[in-house]
Amino acid sequence: MIAHVSKWVLQVSGPPIRDGAVVVAGGRIAAVGPAAEVLTGFSGLVCDHGDGAILPGLVNCHVHLEFSALAGKVPPQERWEDWLEAALAAQGALSPAEVEAGIAKGLEELWQSGAILVGEVTNTGASWPFLTTGPLAYHLFYECLGFDLVSAFDLPEKFPWFGRSEVAAAAWVSAAAHAPYSVSAALFRAVTAWNRARPGPQTVHLAESQAEMDFLAAGGGFFEGLLKRRGRWVPDFQPPGAGAAAYLDGLGFLGPRTLAVHGTQLSPADCALLAETGTWLALCPRANRYTGAGEPPVPDLLKGGVNLCLGTDSLAGNWDLNLFGEMRWLHENFPACPGDFWLRLGTLNGALALGREREFGSLTPGKQAALGFIPFQGGRDFWGELYTNGAAGKWRWLG
Repeated sequence: MIAHVSKWVLQVSGPPIRDGAVVVAGGRIAAVGPAAEVLTGFSGLVCDHGDGAILPGLVNCHVHLEFSALAGKVPPQERWEDWLEAALAAQGALSPAEVEAGIAKGLEELWQSGAILVGEVTNTGASWPFLTTGPLAYHLFYECLGFDLVSAFDLPEKFPWFGRSEVAAAAWVSAAAHAPYSVSAALFRAVTAWNRARPGPQTVHLAESQAEMDFLAAGGGFFEGLLKRRGRWVPDFQPPGAGAAAYLDGLGFLGPRTLAVHGTQLSPADCALLAETGTWLALCPRANRYTGAGEPPVPDLLKGGVNLCLGTDSLAGNWDLNLFGEMRWLHENFPACPGDFWLRLGTLNGALALGREREFGSLTPGKQAALGFIPFQGGRDFWGELYTNGAAGKWRWLG
């Protein structure tokens, strides 16, 4: 048994503990509380980490590791459409070896910045072997695109990857729908049907750009042109004429097992619908700024009571994969919110969204001992200092 002691213990499931301790035994958390109480009669090794905080590993609910090789190759954009065009062109120029090297780099960056559980979105399955042998727990979302798949079908018919025996046996694999502008109604239904027989969540990019909202309302525009260039256009397409959330709700895609991502263009009515259906939304605010997508409507999301978690997206569309950067940005831009709220989104809420709250997300006895330490003084801006130091790469794993 080992007791980790520091000036602060941030259990997430409860208030910060000053002069706290976390006891670890057999890879699990055995006890958490004030050191004076927890260490009474304790005879094991005590590691005092001094000024700073012990906290649980982070949960990054949305990342594209297969885009990691594009780090520094796609500059920030003012228009999301320009970013998408640049990212698609750059990704198409990568060799398989470059993609694999990027995946390894991205995983290392996630680990070094404190992530213990990740929601990985893959288009090819290339990241799966790296995840199965790496240090992070994961949920793999295999992303489906097919705007021109208009007739009803079973998912393995069009996407043979889902017919593989190892996929059927995998506990942490789901089908994902890319976005409303790239996925037909029939494909949304096929994804939902395949996931319904499995325990995990499903995911979709939702309301990420104004171009998406315009396309759903009236058709035409940027996405008609993009789909035509990629050979996916459906000439008799009729736009649903509904908001992004209402459209997916009509297809039966929303619900507590659905993780929507981005949501920068969600209306108050959309937010209310996400809350009503229990749908999760992963905020990736720095990625949204990088790509020119805008900013998430945090006040409307909070007012509506939407279930929120955090992600970083990819190194093609963000400066790094450090989730503390998202927490710091949100803390600085929404100072009226309690400072600890953003840590909860990046830990326990993320674990809940991915269905792994029994193992991760808080310093709770019985959970995996995935804990780390960040040095800081804990002054007047307690949370701002924590997030700043975390974003600066000062995380250190314990044990």
